[in-house]
Amino acid sequence: MRNLAFIFLAMLFITGIYSCKKSGDLLDAKINTELNEETVFSDSTRTMGFLFNIYTDMAFSFTYSRWNTASGTPGLSEACDESVHRLSSAKQRWIIVALGSVNASDGTPYLNEWTTSYKNIRKVNLYMQKVNGAPLSAGLKKQSAAEARFLRAWYYSILLRNFGGVPIVRDTVYQIADQIDGPRNSYEECVNYIIGECDAAANDLPLSYDALNYGRVTKGACLALKSRVLLAAASPLFNGGNYGTNDAQKRVVGYSSYDVNRWTLAAKAAQDLIDLNVYSLYEDNVTAPGYGFSRVFLMRKNSEFILEKMDVANKTMEQAFGTPSTGSTTTNAVPSQNLTEAFGMINGKPITDATSGFVDQDPYKNRDPRFNYTIMYNGTPWYTSKTGTKTPINTTYLAPLDGYGINTYHTGYFFRKMLDDNTAFNGGPNTERCRGIIRYAEILLNYAEAINETGQTQLAYPKLIQIRKRAGILPGSDGLYGLKANMSVDEMRKVIMNERQVELAVEDHRFWDVRRWKTAPANQNVIINGMKITKVGTTFKYEILPIPQNPQHVFFDRMYLFPIHQSQLGSNPNLIQNPGY
Repeated sequence: MRNLAFIFLAMLFITGIYSCKKSGDLLDAKINTELNEETVFSDSTRTMGFLFNIYTDMAFSFTYSRWNTASGTPGLSEACDESVHRLSSAKQRWIIVALGSVNASDGTPYLNEWTTSYKNIRKVNLYMQKVNGAPLSAGLKKQSAAEARFLRAWYYSILLRNFGGVPIVRDTVYQIADQIDGPRNSYEECVNYIIGECDAAANDLPLSYDALNYGRVTKGACLALKSRVLLAAASPLFNGGNYGTNDAQKRVVGYSSYDVNRWTLAAKAAQDLIDLNVYSLYEDNVTAPGYGFSRVFLMRKNSEFILEKMDVANKTMEQAFGTPSTGSTTTNAVPSQNLTEAFGMINGKPITDATSGFVDQDPYKNRDPRFNYTIMYNGTPWYTSKTGTKTPINTTYLAPLDGYGINTYHTGYFFRKMLDDNTAFNGGPNTERCRGIIRYAEILLNYAEAINETGQTQLAYPKLIQIRKRAGILPGSDGLYGLKANMSVDEMRKVIMNERQVELAVEDHRFWDVRRWKTAPANQNVIINGMKITKVGTTFKYEILPIPQNPQHVFFDRMYLFPIHQSQLGSNPNLIQNPGY
C-alpha cells in the first residue's frame, strides 16, 4: 500500500481541480490548473472545486465505464452473461474475467478499483482536515463535510464489493514518506464503518437541492448506500458463507455464521428510504406500455434517481452501443441471447411457462415492454441520419452493417437501454442525460428480497407490483401482474432474482448479484448465445446459436472476489490474500 501514498499526494498536483462549467449544474465541471493545498483551501470556489473533483470518479466502476467501454474497452456486463464485446483478444479485461484467468500478478481487471478508491479516500480525508479553515460559511462547511463523508463511504463500498474487507484508514492523510502497513479490516468492520459514515453524513444533508445544485449527495443517497451494502452483507456469500480456507481469510470475506437478522436490517434500510416519500418510479403507460421505464434514463432530473453522475448533453451511449446502420463506428457491446431469455411476456409470465403465449418462431411478440426498451432486435425502428426518420434495423443473417454474421461478435441484437431512439451518433441532437448510479427501483427490489428472506413473503408483493406496473405489464384479473399468488420463500426468491436481472440489466448489478447469491457456478459456467435470423420467403427462421468467439464462460469459486494485487502484498506484509489466489 505504500505506493498509494505517492499516488494520493501526486493527485493533488496532477489532477484538475474542478469549478462550475455552466450555471445549470454545479457538478458540470471544467479544469482549473492553479493547484496546491494553500491556494485551494484559502479560496471558497477552489475549496468547493476540490470537493466536486472527488465526485468525478463516483461512477468509475459503473458497468459500461469500468473498463472504459465508450473508447472500446468492455465493462462488467461482458464479463458475465449479459452481453458480448467486439474486442476478444486474450488480453481483454472481460476475457480475463469471463474465462477465469484472473490472478494476483495481472491487475488489469481490478487494480484500478483499489487505487482509484483509495486515491479518493485520501482526497476526502484531506478535505475534511482542511475545510474548517476554508472561507466557507458554517452551514456550508458542515454540509460539504457530510458530502465528503458520504463519498468516502461510497469508495469504501466499491472496495468492499471487489475485495471484501480492506484496510480502513479513517481520517489519516498519508504522505509519501509514511509507511502504510495496516492489516485488512474484517468484512464486518468494513460494513459497520460504511453504515456509520452513512448515518453520520445523512444527519447533515438535505433531502433535495434546487436546480443549481442537482446531483449533489442527499440524505436519500446515504440511505440508499446503506440499503445496498446491508443487502450484500445479508446475502449467502457473506452471511456465513464459509468462503475461505482459514479463519484469517474468512473474517475478511464475510461473517463467521448466518444471521437472519441481517436480512431484517437490510429490509429496514430500504424501508427507511422509501418512507422519506421523496422518490418514486417514473411512470408513463399512456404514451405506450412501459414508456416511463425507457425515458427515465434520458432525463437529467427525475423522481427516480437517488444517486447520479452528472454529465453534459452527449451521444456517448449512442456511440458505444448504437448500431452500425445508425452511425456508430465503434459499436462495442451487444446483448446476449441469454439476457433476452430473462424477459417474460406482457402478461408477466416467464417465457418458459406453457401458458405465457411465447412462440419460439415469433419470439418478440407480446414480450415484457422492458424487453423492447432494453433490446434492439430485428425490426426495431431507429432514427437514421440519412433519412432523418426512423427506419427498422435489419439483424437478419448477413444483412448489411447490422446483420448476424457480418461481424463475429454480432448476436442479432443491440442495446436500446439508456439510448435515445430519436437521435444517432452521426446525426441528430445530443441527448440530455445523467448516469443513474442508484435508482428507486433498486431500493424496491432490495426491500422485496430482504423481507422475503425473513419469511414475510407477502410483504414483497407490493414492491414487485409497483415495478411491474410501471414496466407496462398487464395487471391480470387478480391484479398481481403475472405473479403467482401465495408463493413460498424459495419461489419468491427465484422471481426476485429474475426481476433484478430484467429491471436492472446493464446497470452494474448482474455481475455482483450472481456472486453474492452464490449462483454464479450455475449461471456463469454457460455458453453465451446469439440469435441467427434467416429470411425464408415472407417468414423468418430463428436459431439460437453459440457466439463464434469465446462462447464458453467459466466461473471458479475464487472469482467471487478479486485478488489483492501482488504489488500491494509486497509493500505491506500485513495484508492477506483472498481465497483461491
